[in-house]
Amino acid sequence: MENVLKTKEVSDLLGVNPTTVQRWVKYFNIHCQLNEHGHYLFQTPQVETLREIQGQLSEGKKMKDVKVSNKSIISESEPPEEVMPTFKYEQKLEQMMQRIEDLEQKLAAKADDVVTYQLLNHRKEIEAMSKSLLSIEQRLDEMDEVIKQNMTIPLEELPPKRRSLMQLFSF
Repeated sequence: MENVLKTKEVSDLLGVNPTTVQRWVKYFNIHCQLNEHGHYLFQTPQVETLREIQGQLSEGKKMKDVKVSNKSIISESEPPEEVMPTFKYEQKLEQMMQRIEDLEQKLAAKADDVVTYQLLNHRKEIEAMSKSLLSIEQRLDEMDEVIKQNMTIPLEELPPKRRSLMQLFSF
């Protein structure tokens, strides 16, 4: 394996600032390896490309006018990009869309189940309240009957305690 240099080592070799090296790499799309921290690692072809760039810039050319030989831009050690055929991509996309549709259907069914459960519980609660109301109405009717009966009985015929109570609340 060739000698690998870090950005600082390349900048010292060329006599420029490390940020200048980084700027050239990005501007001219020079492919470099990266270490685990994301820092550039340079091999001989990349260093030669940077020297070529530096030479043209020192001649007075602007960065947009600098011409770099293509063979030195792409590293030979870099693996070629893998391209997925279109039909495979479309198959994968179709599978994913089908899975999304299935999940949406399951989600809608689950939401329907939850709403149904809530409606059933509300119906039970309403029925329980209706029974309670009927019970209360019956008791009120019974109390009305007792009051009506008590109103028809003369006070003198009522037991003494009830008579005094009736006299207390009578108008």
